[in-house]
Amino acid sequence: MRVLLAAHGSPDPRAQALALGLRKGLERRLGVEVLLGFIEHQPPTLLEAARTLAAGGGGVVLPLLLLGGGHLKADLPLALEAAREAHPGAELRLARPLGAHPALVALWVERLKGRGATPEDAAILVLRGGTDPGANAEGAALARLIEERAGLPVVPAYAAKARPTPREALGRLLGLRPRRVFLLPHLFFHGVVEERLLARVEGLELHPLPPLMGHPALLEALADRYREALEGGGAPCDSCRFRFPLGRFAPRREAQIAGLRALRHALFAPGRHPHGPFTHLLLCTGEACREGGALGLLRGLEELLRPLGPLVQLTPTPCLGRCGKGPILVAYPEGVVYGGLGLEDLEAFRRVHLEGGEVYRERLLEVI
Repeated sequence: MRVLLAAHGSPDPRAQALALGLRKGLERRLGVEVLLGFIEHQPPTLLEAARTLAAGGGGVVLPLLLLGGGHLKADLPLALEAAREAHPGAELRLARPLGAHPALVALWVERLKGRGATPEDAAILVLRGGTDPGANAEGAALARLIEERAGLPVVPAYAAKARPTPREALGRLLGLRPRRVFLLPHLFFHGVVEERLLARVEGLELHPLPPLMGHPALLEALADRYREALEGGGAPCDSCRFRFPLGRFAPRREAQIAGLRALRHALFAPGRHPHGPFTHLLLCTGEACREGGALGLLRGLEELLRPLGPLVQLTPTPCLGRCGKGPILVAYPEGVVYGGLGLEDLEAFRRVHLEGGEVYRERLLEVI
């Protein structure tokens, strides 16, 4: 199915080069033809490109937009409606904007770690800003996700039309007495907006990082949005616990509830998002299992699983009803129940179950 990459458009040649580069990169990655259409400033217009897409039977419209503001809610739907009127049989699917895609979160976390950021530092995520409160709220959510992953305070700020401004955001952070404050310009390229932003923060003690530019994470996120649209519109699961272990900073009970909901989401709607193969571990932390060493096992499992990434998730749960045989660990999607696990079993469990795909029979209770 062909793709229309719907970009904002700009008179700046740097922005034009970025859009052309992304179009070519997407064609190579997806193996389909990718058209370009621009909301303003340069041809072809979004309406012209949408009609071209519809004339060929339709396709997926990928917004090259960081947040879901007015362009997504007004310009794109109007252009698609006009294209459908011109070509009634066309199938046009509008994908989600990039938003808080995990690849973009990981990009900023990687850059912060590359600068040696620690919990003693802080960061300001600067977004373009606008009059749409929903889009501004998406930016705040993105800042929170980066904070969860990077392990340091991250506050949102807006370059225009919304508050807090970068200067106001810095004032909020100074009460924490951070060692350094990094400036994260959540913008596509070095351009007018970034230049104005840097002028507004001139004289402040900030450590600016580069904008997104042509980072591979952009292609990864766009390809993901394309797959979501093909599968029926895409589940809004960018921040679900299955992709991000957000419960680490939440109260234990909230983490349990979030994890169990995400487990159901992953088991019963696996085609709704391209998470791929996974293992989800449920560790009982009821009273009897705690007496058997479940909390120590929890810490050991967290260390064991950290190098394995987000496709192996661990959720502490209330009592699983097998008291006297604990600590109890249930592995999904296999439905294997282990009992009496200790720290001494962890390396063998990793080797046999997590890496080898076999049942660790030394501690097997049942398969449900």
